[in-house]
Amino acid sequence: MTITPRLVATYPIPDPHGAQAFIDPTGPVPRLLVHTAGSLRVHELREQAEPAAEFPAPAPTAWPRVWPAPDLSFAVFGTATGYVAVARDGRRLWEQPYGAWEVGRWGYLAFSTVGTDTAGADTELRIWLRLPSGLPDRTLILTLDAQGTVLARSVLPCGGYERSVGLLWDEHGEVAGVTVSGGRTADTRYEARWEAGAIVLGGPAPQDRGALRLGDRDYLGTDSRNTRCMTLDRRGRDVSWHSLPTRQVTASLGLGDFPAPGTGDCSVHNAPYISSWSGFVDDDTAMVTLHNPYDEAAVYLFGEDRWQEHSHWLADPATGALHGRIEYPMAEVDTVVPVGDGTWITREWDTFHRWRR
Repeated sequence: MTITPRLVATYPIPDPHGAQAFIDPTGPVPRLLVHTAGSLRVHELREQAEPAAEFPAPAPTAWPRVWPAPDLSFAVFGTATGYVAVARDGRRLWEQPYGAWEVGRWGYLAFSTVGTDTAGADTELRIWLRLPSGLPDRTLILTLDAQGTVLARSVLPCGGYERSVGLLWDEHGEVAGVTVSGGRTADTRYEARWEAGAIVLGGPAPQDRGALRLGDRDYLGTDSRNTRCMTLDRRGRDVSWHSLPTRQVTASLGLGDFPAPGTGDCSVHNAPYISSWSGFVDDDTAMVTLHNPYDEAAVYLFGEDRWQEHSHWLADPATGALHGRIEYPMAEVDTVVPVGDGTWITREWDTFHRWRR
């Protein structure tokens, strides 16, 4: 069964050939981040892309990393020498040097909030930075406030050089785990918690049957009511939905539930896997994306204009049942980002499109 989506908005990418463009769906309004060597521009995606903030880069470079604060009061750039927080007028607010290090590959920054005001809104911003520990088998995580004051130093007995390290969060925004990947050893996920002003690392994430298993699953998000979350088998074999707070599996959807590769609505696939471009479209609908491994022979045989590497499907998170494959009016549709309000955003060359069922 195919589903014809309704186009609700189109967002041309400013300077598409001289910028990197990303969708950030995490806020109340999805954002388009346009990153050039000289600045980061943030647009809020409503009926049109509305400019919301611009942050001048502290040092022009072709491929710096940059993370805007949730309230857009500042952005943190990963430069050649350190993390630099920059206000909208270009003022440097604070800096954390990291020495001779490859931030483009191993750098990590995350934001979280603690506390609530009388209206129930989050009040205090926390910034989590990864820095070299000085030891080959250790990772240093600094916890800062919005002003750049160091609140805590956590030295984790994992990661070290030549490995990527990141934090995992539970549905309440609390530290729940640590991921370690890259290098010559297997990827690992550890349990973790915030205790006595530091991150305390536990053992490898448990593999309890029927529970949310961080060790071999990716966390794809939570519905708006915080009653259900979605995870992905790291090898792309299935997605599952879990009730909260128990995290018990309530529904699953595996590759065997789709048409056979090369047939019907899976005719574009030869060896599909479920990719992390999946998540909640809204509380009652999930997006599940199938990808093919890149097949040079198929591209050569069929031509780039006919070969496709992906397909997008809608499913019921309550039962795991497939609604059908989305059939777009154009052929070249790239990555998909579920927004959570009943819409999703795709990219076609130099334009983003927003869709609704």
